[in-house]
Amino acid sequence: MPTQKDHHYLAAGVPELENYLLSRELYYPLSLELPQLTLGGILLSLARMGTQAAKFEAEVGVIRSKWRAAWDGKSSREIKARSELWLNYLSEYRADHKAGARLYPQNVRYRAMLSLLGKAEEDSDAFVKSVFKEGKFVWEEECAPNFSRETFWYLYGTLKE
Repeated sequence: MPTQKDHHYLAAGVPELENYLLSRELYYPLSLELPQLTLGGILLSLARMGTQAAKFEAEVGVIRSKWRAAWDGKSSREIKARSELWLNYLSEYRADHKAGARLYPQNVRYRAMLSLLGKAEEDSDAFVKSVFKEGKFVWEEECAPNFSRETFWYLYGTLKE
């Protein structure tokens, strides 16, 4: 999702963020053209845009402070859901290394969201490190400066085929 899409996602999602936090939904529909609204999606788009997202980041900060308990509850639910999606992907990778490696750039977003949601270490990290091949940044190069290699090591390479 190029940063222009991140901008569209934030422009549509941030005004709905309070309603989303107060809803029961974990995946909140925005429009047919955009991914569903989640905290992980918001945090990932903010991170991908970096300083270009300062206005959105300030708005999200205000809403997060106002609705801290709702934010924490949604965040916990999303961590569980994203962990399951990440583990499912890794299971598919184990079954077919070549296809799994090809699908890494879109699936590693789950791992990035987990970090952004506050889960710095994932149980599967040891396995990923054992099959990881360092390389270039997996997404658009313009986003790379917004993700430190130390914290987001898994975004700087791919899995072995």
